[in-house]
Amino acid sequence: MKLLHINIILFLLTSLNLLCQDKSTAYVNFNLDKSTIKPQKKHKNQGITLLGCNTVVTNNEIKYWKNAPEGLKWNTRNQVFSKIPYGYHNDKQTNKSYFVSKYYIASPPVFHRDKQGKPKKNTKYDIGIVTPHEFVFKGDKPVQQVLLDYNILKLVKIKYIPIKFDKSFEGQKISIIPFNVDSKDFPRLDKKLYKNAKGASGIGFLDMNSKMPKQFFLPYYNFESTTNQQNKILNFDLTILNDIILNHNIYFKIKGEKHYTINLKDFYNKHKKDKNLEITLYCEPKTELPCGCVKPDKVKEIVT
Repeated sequence: MKLLHINIILFLLTSLNLLCQDKSTAYVNFNLDKSTIKPQKKHKNQGITLLGCNTVVTNNEIKYWKNAPEGLKWNTRNQVFSKIPYGYHNDKQTNKSYFVSKYYIASPPVFHRDKQGKPKKNTKYDIGIVTPHEFVFKGDKPVQQVLLDYNILKLVKIKYIPIKFDKSFEGQKISIIPFNVDSKDFPRLDKKLYKNAKGASGIGFLDMNSKMPKQFFLPYYNFESTTNQQNKILNFDLTILNDIILNHNIYFKIKGEKHYTINLKDFYNKHKKDKNLEITLYCEPKTELPCGCVKPDKVKEIVT
C-alpha cells in the first residue's frame, strides 16, 4: 500500500512539472507598409519586440525569426515569427508557475541617426501605429496577424525626460519595464478617409540591462504660427503594464504618492523649470499572479 501511495505521488509531481513547463508555441505574422521617413541604409529594417508575462521576444533572436538580426522589411507582407512562447512556464527565480498568452508589441520610431547612432540634431520622428498592439493567444498553434503602419501619423520632435529609480529597485533583478502611451490629440496625416482625425496609442519598454539612458519621451510639434509652447506638446498618458510583470508592481512616485498612470504633458509643464527634471519609479513585490500571467479562461478578476 505504501508503494502505491509513493507511485501516485510521483505521478502527480511529474504531471504537475509537465503542466508547468508546457512547450506549446504560436506564430505572429507581421505586415509592414512604408514609412513617411525613408530609413537610412544602415538602419533599413525595422526592429520589433513582443512583451509577454516574464517573456521578451525580439527579431534579434534566431530561434524566433530566421532573418535575425536585420529586422522586418518595409512594404512586405507575411513576415512570420515562429516558436513564440505560449502556455505554462516556471520562473527560474521563484519557481512560480505562470501562463504566457497575452502579448504587447513595441516597435520603435523611424528617425535619422549620426555616426555614433544617436538621433541627429533637430531630427523628426515617424511614430507608427501597430494594429493590434496587444492580443491574447488562444487555441492550438494560434497565429496572430499584425499590421505596422508608419505612414499614418504626422512627424514629431521629441523631448526626453530622465528616469530616477527609487531605492526600492535595489536587488530586485527587474529586467524589463513595459508601458503603454496614449494620446488623444496626436494628429494623423490628412487623407480623404479620415481628414483631421486624431489619437494614437502604442507600447514601449525600458530595458534595464541596456547601457542606453533610461528616459521617457514626449512628442511635440514646431508650429511657426504660435509662440505658445503649451500648444506644441502632445497630450500623452503613460501607464506601466503591471499585468505582465510577474513578481513586482511598478509605479510612478510623485511627491511621495504612487500612480499607475501619469500625464506626461502635465508633468513636464509642472516640472520643466526644476533643477533636476526627472520621473521617479518605485517598485514593490507582487503577492498574486497578475491577469496577464494567468490562463485566459482562469481569469476571474483583474489583479495588477
